[in-house]
Amino acid sequence: MDPILYEAFDRLLTQISTPQVVRDIESGGSTEPLWQQITESGFADAMVAEDAGGAGLNLSDAFGLFFLCGRHALPLPLAQTMITRRILTEHGIDIPGGPIAISPLPVNHTKEHIECRNVPFGPLAQSVVVPHGGASAHAQDLLLHTANAGCSGTGVHGSLQGHLSWTQPDLGTVIEGAFPWLEVAAAITAAQMAGAMDTILNITVKYAGERSQFGRPIGKFQAVQQQMSVLAELASASRVGAELGCDASADGTPNVLAVAVAKARASEAAGTVVSIAHGVHAAMGITEEYDLQIYTRRLIEWRTDYGSAGYWNRRVGDAALSSEAPSTLEFMLPAFFADIAPN
Repeated sequence: MDPILYEAFDRLLTQISTPQVVRDIESGGSTEPLWQQITESGFADAMVAEDAGGAGLNLSDAFGLFFLCGRHALPLPLAQTMITRRILTEHGIDIPGGPIAISPLPVNHTKEHIECRNVPFGPLAQSVVVPHGGASAHAQDLLLHTANAGCSGTGVHGSLQGHLSWTQPDLGTVIEGAFPWLEVAAAITAAQMAGAMDTILNITVKYAGERSQFGRPIGKFQAVQQQMSVLAELASASRVGAELGCDASADGTPNVLAVAVAKARASEAAGTVVSIAHGVHAAMGITEEYDLQIYTRRLIEWRTDYGSAGYWNRRVGDAALSSEAPSTLEFMLPAFFADIAPN
């Protein structure tokens, strides 16, 4: 993406999404001041078409912004709001105020009741996209307001997930036309996870260079260096995979198999990244005052959002098994890289 745009967004989040701001919001503080600053910056409309007042970024262009949301542990669904504002504008639907979350599937839906469990950023959103695409010919995607919803937390410390439910709901705003909400949300989450891993790596490398044991920094010990090299490898691979997952096709929708690999790679890496980082930090890493746990908690929560590693690996496996390609390589090239064909 444009490096000037990336650097401007990085500077903005460095100023407004500080660890203390994240802690305050996790403790129940208001998100209004933070959201107001984001709105004034114009980044919430980054993916809206230029003729509608936005920057016209596509999914690939916006990868860096998603990455930075994770890198700064932004406690708002800004990335989800960006893509939702674009879709609503394309459908001629008025954009609601405030942040917008995307509910994962499945959703319990009857005429009298809608329930969405484990909605990422659900307690902080003012609207939620409830996807209903699927087997039913009458299924419709909905945009519902959280002011009319019951909301309960997950019980996990600092979690930004929530369970939302609407009793005898007004159907809200119907979003016509099929859109791959699950795949796009998974691609965004993989990018955020890669960003969080980048911060975890930086914090760990810095700590290993400062913490001394037996008269030398622990980062000088080969065993610690080996662990940090694994952490760096996983963080780098997750970033490459996430960037591939955000590489959208001409119509703006992502390559499903690329998304599957991106989310599976990030989710698989998350546990090891967290384990190594806390292992290097020892007891320091789990203290409330130290920033590491902000990013590791978020990473663990994100690894199952919009599909776990197992779910997405099955998607890839099913596609490979149903393919008529004579080899794995000949399946992979056209599946993941449409412009490359095997010789």
